[in-house]
Amino acid sequence: MNTRFLETFVTVAGLGSFRAAAERLNISQATVSSRISALENELGVNLFDREFHASRITVAGTLILDKAKEMLATENRLRATLSDPSQAAGRVRVGLVTSVVHTWLCDLIEEVARVYPRLEIELTVEATPGLSAAFDRGGLDLLLTTDELQDEQTACTALAPLAMGWFGPVGMRDEVLGLADIVTGPLITFTRNSRPHANVVALFDEQGLRPSMVHCVTSISAIARLTERGLGVATLPRGCDLAGPDLVELAVDAALPDLPLFCVWRRNSDAAIHRAIADLARLCAEAHRAALPAAPRLIAG
Repeated sequence: MNTRFLETFVTVAGLGSFRAAAERLNISQATVSSRISALENELGVNLFDREFHASRITVAGTLILDKAKEMLATENRLRATLSDPSQAAGRVRVGLVTSVVHTWLCDLIEEVARVYPRLEIELTVEATPGLSAAFDRGGLDLLLTTDELQDEQTACTALAPLAMGWFGPVGMRDEVLGLADIVTGPLITFTRNSRPHANVVALFDEQGLRPSMVHCVTSISAIARLTERGLGVATLPRGCDLAGPDLVELAVDAALPDLPLFCVWRRNSDAAIHRAIADLARLCAEAHRAALPAAPRLIAG
């Protein structure tokens, strides 16, 4: 049943005039008559007595008037719910790289819970290739990843990149190192051929250096634990929650490239809520980067 026809019926009944209803609804009087006729045909009854006065409501019209008002009120509440972001409910399946987990993920989840208290978040933590595959299969709704992806069906926005740093065990706290020093021992870094891994390999290649040994690890927490035990020098996001008394950022004369981050989602019926989460992710990523402490200083001589 067309709710515009019901609205017209209720307006005519309330104002007692087809002409007044047309003015109220900003439509022609002919349109009012057409809508009322269509509604009468659908219901199989006359809603207004046209024999004496066109605006005189019939007994049948009186019987359905309150129900029509209830239906219109329900529609208004439905539209109000959809227009109020805080009323968003359901589940959003988010895939993300482990670097986000150990930097600003908790901030994002707190913000989502504050703005959308009825929204459930389901997290999948995996390397970028696995996330992309799951997204392509329809298993994920939104990605926080290191690769940009945008086409006719997919939207993408760049987030503040993660600053990367060199980390070592606490015994190396006061050392000032060069890349030539780093290559003499084991290097602990991310999954082979991942963006962080490719960036650090390219950095050594630019200097004509090759690490003596590279341990590629899928888990950032495992990288941190291995580094704390003195099993190598690691590359990790600066400001990650794994740094502590046994894991310190090192002063190295070659800065690591930033790790780019992107938020990806589909241009479908839920795109509005996914875009809103992407906006929250952007703010959290920016806040994390702005709050980073100063990098360890290189002391000449």
